[in-house]
Amino acid sequence: MCMMNPIELLAQVKKLVFQEETAAAPGYTLADGTKIMISALEVGGIVTLEDGSPAPAGSHTLADGTEIVLSEGGVIAEIKPKEVEAPEVSVEIESGKDMEKKDEEEKAKMAAKFAEIENRIAASEQSFSALQSDYEGLKAAFGKQSEAMQGLIQLVDTLVNVPSQAPAEVPNNFKKVSIESKADKIKSYSQFVSQFKNK
Repeated sequence: MCMMNPIELLAQVKKLVFQEETAAAPGYTLADGTKIMISALEVGGIVTLEDGSPAPAGSHTLADGTEIVLSEGGVIAEIKPKEVEAPEVSVEIESGKDMEKKDEEEKAKMAAKFAEIENRIAASEQSFSALQSDYEGLKAAFGKQSEAMQGLIQLVDTLVNVPSQAPAEVPNNFKKVSIESKADKIKSYSQFVSQFKNK
């Protein structure tokens, strides 16, 4: 593991923290089994192969039968939905009373379906407004977190760029005591004794 200096480390942290997050493009499969990524399945969307290179220009069919026409650079120029075969319709001629009865039944069914749809729409609107208020709360919290993170990064950046100084020399209040070896002691003793002999 190589050690980074503080400036490189700070640059890497800044890159990770402030890098824009990009949502991964959804994966699709062509009719021939080739895996592709499409940024948005609409005109102007970008189609790339698994290795990240743009898909070749031309007409391609997705596994679900949808055909996409690509221009240079993998940009979607046209989308042709899967052709659906029309089901066969058999027509029976009914009497006027039977038709009126069926019309009334259909009207009642349609009214019930419209009421159900209106109830679902009302429930969806309530859920949406609750989600929207949650989103606003999270957005405010993330904004505060981002401000705090920027302040922290600026502080670390400032600390990293402050020139370092050598530590001040601390005075040593202890006396140095030398310890004599055995040979030095014998030598000192013999000098001492020789001084007395000379006198």
